[in-house]
Amino acid sequence: MISVSSDSHATTAGCCADCGQMVLRRTPLFDERAKATREVCIRCLVLVYQRRQFESGCCG
Repeated sequence: MISVSSDSHATTAGCCADCGQMVLRRTPLFDERAKATREVCIRCLVLVYQRRQFESGCCG
């Protein structure tokens, strides 16, 4: 399970933990499997939600 931190003051500029792009705003994302918090950009955050919604793949 992955959850997004609701603390808006925690967003920071820097490199996205997923794609590595330099962005002005990253959102903390807690991955319960890895027991770690990563800061990702909005594009990667959307992709995380898509992967969660379609875990079995587009045809499954």
